[in-house]
Amino acid sequence: MPFLDPVYPLTHCPNALGASHSALATSFLDAGCRFFQIRAKDIPDRLLHSEILQIAAACRKLEARFLINDRVDLALAADAAGAHLGQNDLPVAVARRLLGKEAIIGFSTHSEQQFLDALGEDVDYLALGPIFESPTKRGENPPVGCRTLARLAAMTKLPVVAIGGITLESATEVWESGAASVAVISDIVASRDPTARIRQYFELAARRLG
Repeated sequence: MPFLDPVYPLTHCPNALGASHSALATSFLDAGCRFFQIRAKDIPDRLLHSEILQIAAACRKLEARFLINDRVDLALAADAAGAHLGQNDLPVAVARRLLGKEAIIGFSTHSEQQFLDALGEDVDYLALGPIFESPTKRGENPPVGCRTLARLAAMTKLPVVAIGGITLESATEVWESGAASVAVISDIVASRDPTARIRQYFELAARRLG
């Protein structure tokens, strides 16, 4: 059963609205998202755990799923659908052993070599980026661009999630380059109405397929 929506929103705090992770998650759900990620870097574990429990309860009502960025322990503690891992996080094999075979595990790659190295990992999707310069991770890794995305996405049957600097204006090009989903942070959480912005992505995806 496919789990990815055309748009894959990530929470990010602080943001222009002053919204919490749970408030952003509610916006995502209201927009029709049934799969998203909690990306929390600078928040005490106790507070984050409390927010995640609220998010989990809301997701259960709608049969939605969410992943926790980096933190396998918090994913387990809140019964999340799984975790998204980066290059410096727990090895995928360890996370899989802890989370179980039914968990969804995503893995970030930032270059062609990292992507190729990850093809043998026990993951459910691979993320590639930044595709463009990313406002949230400016200067960390050079943009890979849509040409590289298209070439690498063609090498695997795994869904490829594109991330980094993607906006509503560039999303179609990214989908057409082979991305199963576009992971978006700034263009959603920096908007005045995250719910309306996500709906625009869904409408754009529907027009493309229609």
